[in-house]
Amino acid sequence: MINTGQKIVRFLFLTLFFLTPLIMFPLTSEIFELNKMAFIYFITINAFFIWLFFTVKNNLVNFRKSPLFPILIVYIVSITIASFISIDRQTSFTGYYDRFNGGLFSIIAYLVLFLILVSDIDFHFFKNLLKISLFSSGAVILWGLPGKLGHDLSCFVFSGQFNNSCWTVDFKPRERLFSTLGQPNWLGAYLAINFFFGLYFFLRKNEKWSHKILLLSYLILNFTTILFTRSKSAFLAVGLGLFFFLLVFIAKRKPLKYLSVLLLF
Repeated sequence: MINTGQKIVRFLFLTLFFLTPLIMFPLTSEIFELNKMAFIYFITINAFFIWLFFTVKNNLVNFRKSPLFPILIVYIVSITIASFISIDRQTSFTGYYDRFNGGLFSIIAYLVLFLILVSDIDFHFFKNLLKISLFSSGAVILWGLPGKLGHDLSCFVFSGQFNNSCWTVDFKPRERLFSTLGQPNWLGAYLAINFFFGLYFFLRKNEKWSHKILLLSYLILNFTTILFTRSKSAFLAVGLGLFFFLLVFIAKRKPLKYLSVLLLF
């Protein structure tokens, strides 16, 4: 049975997975990433202290080891050293000045979230996180698609004009979608990850047919939106992911000799 602290932390993670891709605000120096990072820092600080408080209060040390820990330790130590000896310490610590992402502080935030996540959740809750991410990505897709037709919803909310005229020449949603992520490559990467979340639920044996139809529609819409971003990296990520998935699928159902034949091709 989970305690009050775990319930709060899990709620914060669900909120993080759902709201972060959707957050944007036009009155800041950077509409998209800056506001998302402020929200991530807010969730990280609250999740950490709530998790720490209830862990100490209930004397529950539930720290699960992960095979990634040695790699993460080497990575965070190297990044910390590099930040202190950097010729531009402010950028190394805080990241790019109008985004506050990519620096040591953001990396520590991601690491804290990861450690809390692997220490405090079970597989059932993990699947709930994936479902929340699918819902959020679906909203991101539906928000961005009208921009492909010249009627960007962000412009409508920010300026009251239901067209693409609020964007500068560097932002052209009719040519490359970016929706609420701010850049086509970021949107493509985000959707590529969620594509495989959707594929996982679609291939589950106990999934209802009505859910499978909905998931199939999502996968088609997801991949179509990736094409609209014209992000080569996202397209390649989906292609390679499907290729390795096919290898695993064949290896589990066919003799290894069939796998070796496929690898030759």
